[in-house]
Amino acid sequence: MWVYLNDRIVQAEQARISVFDRGFLYGDGVFETVRVHDGRPVWLDRHLARLAGSCKQIGLPLPDKPWPAIFQKVIDKNRVDHAAIRLTLSRGARDTEADPTVVLFHRPLPHVTPSQRRKGIRLTLTTTRRLSPRSHPTQAKTLNYLNSLLAKREAADREAFDGLMVTTDGYVAECSMSNVFFIKDRTLYTPSLACGVLPGITRNVVLDMAPSLGLQTREGRYRPAFLYKADECFLTGSGVGILPVQAIDGHSFPRQTARSRVAALQRRYKHLLRAQSR
Repeated sequence: MWVYLNDRIVQAEQARISVFDRGFLYGDGVFETVRVHDGRPVWLDRHLARLAGSCKQIGLPLPDKPWPAIFQKVIDKNRVDHAAIRLTLSRGARDTEADPTVVLFHRPLPHVTPSQRRKGIRLTLTTTRRLSPRSHPTQAKTLNYLNSLLAKREAADREAFDGLMVTTDGYVAECSMSNVFFIKDRTLYTPSLACGVLPGITRNVVLDMAPSLGLQTREGRYRPAFLYKADECFLTGSGVGILPVQAIDGHSFPRQTARSRVAALQRRYKHLLRAQSR
């Protein structure tokens, strides 16, 4: 594997960062994970805009680099058609001067079986709570991911695909690596950013395309009991795309069929992916 590290592309075995790097020591940095479809990074402009916003929130200078060309160089060097590329930007090894560490590498997309893609996956409501935006910059995609990793581990212990976190005051927030949506009648619901959720790129794509499929959209604060009454539920993320949810613990969503609204959203999303990669 070839890795981009501070203006050079090197073999992964040769990629080294300082043990004093503040990203390693303190989680002082940000990252983006960009989907690669047919050998092209998709929605890269949106990812770069979010990256700039994350940098601003933690006071980290964003290096002025030809980012689209760098992404494409990593893709071409590794000869990947469908993957995810992670860009990590840390403050580097110095406390006071701007000397960021920049790393890009690719990895496989999350494993989702055809059956899961069609019928849905199972979630579990975790005891791990989503961090409050009053104490953490939740709208910045920072390297501080322990909260999400604990939720993911809790889900794995219960043999669930992922864990659904709620806020400290009990409202639905997000999963460990994805946003959550649910549909009731002809309305598409998702937790608002005030719930401490990350402004996901695929989340925004879904909100943009939902009206064309006859869905009203609402962002708000919802208790799990309200979610359990939904007709359909699904997750969104750059890696998983649009992934239906079959059940959350003992609560099932039986309408995951080829005629469901989630299936229609999946078809529209695939069309947009192809358009992005041209």
